[in-house]
Amino acid sequence: MSLDLSTFPPNSRYGNFNNAYTGHMCYCPMHLDLSAPKSSVGEWVGSGKHLDPGSAVQLVTFDDGNSTFLCGGCGVSAVRCSKGDPDENEMVVGTVTRKTMETARIYEDYRNTFEKAVSVVPGYISPEGEILSFWVEATPFKIDRDTMTDPDTVSRTFSEFAQLQTVDKSNQSLAEEWWYQDWEKDSQAQELTR
Repeated sequence: MSLDLSTFPPNSRYGNFNNAYTGHMCYCPMHLDLSAPKSSVGEWVGSGKHLDPGSAVQLVTFDDGNSTFLCGGCGVSAVRCSKGDPDENEMVVGTVTRKTMETARIYEDYRNTFEKAVSVVPGYISPEGEILSFWVEATPFKIDRDTMTDPDTVSRTFSEFAQLQTVDKSNQSLAEEWWYQDWEKDSQAQELTR
């Protein structure tokens, strides 16, 4: 994954740092206004979904060692998008179609970026912007390019992997605590601005 804003999507670390949150954003196409292209990748920075402490995330690591956070199921969806050749009206990332991504001129970059993914770790984002695994073993889901050649195989293999894992209840409780603390801070800040 490029850290120099040369290809879409921006790394999750490029967020809106004016707010007191983790500093990461999810740049999944489901969270962006794709009605028109941007003239550079840098113009997308700050337009993603904020990843607040305790949020469910997926940390995607690439063959160059870099990684990026995406929310909830967006990491596996991004890897799915890098496989196969969907029709223009087929949904490729959540409810976003290939045509919509092509209109925004991000489809090829997005697909090529996530073609280089080597693992996905589901978890929660900490207040420090680190991953806290869903699972007791913190085992990453490894992307096998030889066997995962189409979107359905990626989904099926991830589902099979997830069923073999044991949820870490203490990590789940900690993430909920972070989320509620962050929510309370936001509520208090909104009260002060009224």
